[in-house]
Amino acid sequence: MGLLLSHAVFASEQGEEPHTSMDTIASQQVIPCSSELRQLAAASLKQNPHRILTHKNDDDDIHLFNALSVTHYRDRDSHVSFHGVRNEKGTCDTSVTESYVLQTSCADARHEAFSKWNFQGKLDKKTMVLTSKRVEGKQAFLTDQFGQFCLVTTRLVVHN
Repeated sequence: MGLLLSHAVFASEQGEEPHTSMDTIASQQVIPCSSELRQLAAASLKQNPHRILTHKNDDDDIHLFNALSVTHYRDRDSHVSFHGVRNEKGTCDTSVTESYVLQTSCADARHEAFSKWNFQGKLDKKTMVLTSKRVEGKQAFLTDQFGQFCLVTTRLVVHN
């Protein structure tokens, strides 16, 4: 079973990263890649209210960590999935994937929210793939839904 946490986020007065539920989880149980996941969660969740559910079958599992967060923004909610795994070099590879729906077509979303992203190609006839110019390794997948909504998924993979 996982650990379900509701979290009120706060940032220190010295301008440090916000404290997230990932910090609480890492302080309560041993998780692989905890420092990398804490940084990734702080950068992804920022000051937004969220709840996290971890997936951990065995307390002895020191190689893989997975958690899903429901995150609340002013204009929408999203699912944010975190993964951390120890690789064969003993370092950690992490990823964060976020999905949400925009109440606009993907063509409009591309123009308004993703205009500074590079077009990478099409995954299928409804899904375009974009790459961030500002964040190395970050991609966005925009999938048209009924011509009036856009399912957006962003993914960032960090190899350490």
